[in-house]
Amino acid sequence: MRNPFRALHPRQFRGLRLFLVITVAALAAGLAGSALLPAEHRGLAVGLILAAGVAAGWFVLSGFRPVWTAVAAVMGFLFVVIVLRETGPSLLQLRGGQVEAQVMSVRESSGSADRYHYAMAAHSGRAVGGELTVDENAYRIGESVTVVEDPDGLAHPMLPSRLTEHRQSWLAVTVLYLATAVLCLLAGRPRRAKAG
Repeated sequence: MRNPFRALHPRQFRGLRLFLVITVAALAAGLAGSALLPAEHRGLAVGLILAAGVAAGWFVLSGFRPVWTAVAAVMGFLFVVIVLRETGPSLLQLRGGQVEAQVMSVRESSGSADRYHYAMAAHSGRAVGGELTVDENAYRIGESVTVVEDPDGLAHPMLPSRLTEHRQSWLAVTVLYLATAVLCLLAGRPRRAKAG
């Protein structure tokens, strides 16, 4: 039986450079999707991340296969955006727990749609990390709300009903990451020498 690894050219793995750019952008998006960044600044964060990714990709992609590179870049873009959106829900699915919390303060952010951000505290007085974000002014200060929180405050709390919309998002992110890796390797394959 023929060894499949003998067919790999040393330059076969130059696609890892593209994969590394996408991975670094995804890590930055993961940080932006956590409670370390206010929820209303996520759009700005993804814009800066993608601009940096395009600039880095410009220097990394010399000699790559154009079609596979375009497919890998589109998949990488989707991956980075999904990581940004799903970091918080994934952390809550893997580590979170429900807690009865009380609304401590509310602030409204301006934008295309009004979004309300609620600072919460558990009934014991301990502050809940991050802010609960909803589209409507649904809660008053002092009102009790059941939320899912991350024990270390790494993710913004969410309503249990909103979290069910993100079922198994961590699994989808993992599958998309592996698919992106394969596409990057295909983009970096050396071209066949033309028969002369």
